[in-house]
Amino acid sequence: MKQEELKQYLAELKELTDIESPTSSVEGVNSVAKWFMNKAETLGLKHEKVALGTDKVADCLLISNNPNAAKFDVLFVAHMDTVFPVGSVQNTPFTQNEGRVNALGVIDDKGSALLSLYVIKELDLSKINIALFLNSHEETGSNFAKEKIREYARKSKFCLVMEPAREDGSMVATRKGVMTYVIDFHGVGAHAGNHPELGRSALVEAANFVVELSKLTDFAAGHTFNSIITNGGTAHNVVPEFASVTCEMRYKFASSVEFFNKKLDEILSKPFINGVTHKKVLINEEAPMIDEQNLPRIKAVFDEVAKETGMKVSWVDAGGLSDGNITASAGCPTIDGLGPTGGNMHTKNEYMDASSVVPKCNLVLDVIKKLI
Repeated sequence: MKQEELKQYLAELKELTDIESPTSSVEGVNSVAKWFMNKAETLGLKHEKVALGTDKVADCLLISNNPNAAKFDVLFVAHMDTVFPVGSVQNTPFTQNEGRVNALGVIDDKGSALLSLYVIKELDLSKINIALFLNSHEETGSNFAKEKIREYARKSKFCLVMEPAREDGSMVATRKGVMTYVIDFHGVGAHAGNHPELGRSALVEAANFVVELSKLTDFAAGHTFNSIITNGGTAHNVVPEFASVTCEMRYKFASSVEFFNKKLDEILSKPFINGVTHKKVLINEEAPMIDEQNLPRIKAVFDEVAKETGMKVSWVDAGGLSDGNITASAGCPTIDGLGPTGGNMHTKNEYMDASSVVPKCNLVLDVIKKLI
């Protein structure tokens, strides 16, 4: 990417951020998809909607020079949705001040998604097969797209997740996995004044459970626990007969899964209050994005390019999830955080450092050339 192309990139980015596309707005996300389809056509790329079989979210989008290829050399993954409700952009318009660009979704993830096309257009597409998967609902967990993402990841040699780099420019080498349970507690309701002795508080049981689970956090072992009580009681003068807890574990190592399930069952098997029962349901599970076999090689290529170009390269291990967890779970070597540098994501102060765009584009481009 040439420095003089930055002006066009920023103009296109303004067009994208002016389109309001919260996950819940199928119309808005479809408008972003239409923008990318038009842009793809100007680059001579093909595109196709990826149907998800639901009307709860918009369809995803695949852009490729050869969408029917048996294998992709590189799969880019980015997303079109944001967290900002329709109507937000009028109060927070696109602005640029001395290289700092502010707009809703500017770095998470529209600037990063757009950068993918600037990388792709510089590649010799007569020799390789490239695909860009644009997710419609990453911000809410990609629940309807997970299998589609895995399908494309399984047929790809490498996956580059175009989430933003950290504020210091660091890219993401690994991400923790997650397991999330909903646990419903059922007690016995009673009048808190007249007959409290007849009650069996589901809320007190839930609170004790949360305390016990929090004791399992072990930073050295790489797993942490967090819980919220999402329902508990109806009135201050009624002993709560129902309470619900959502609890999750973030973890680095596969051994933590067995540990969590074992400890969870141990805690639940010994109620703190006799007469309170429970029901647990696993609602989310995603493995860590940790590739011990391929990661050293990929990082070495980044380091090699950085040394050749004089660019600084740094890495972080992230606790948050992205679609990179999904591609990694499909066995595809994955690296993340390859978008431009920015920060304040999910806030009205979200920004992108415009000076990071050209160097990051060229870094990713040169890495691809060495990897394949």
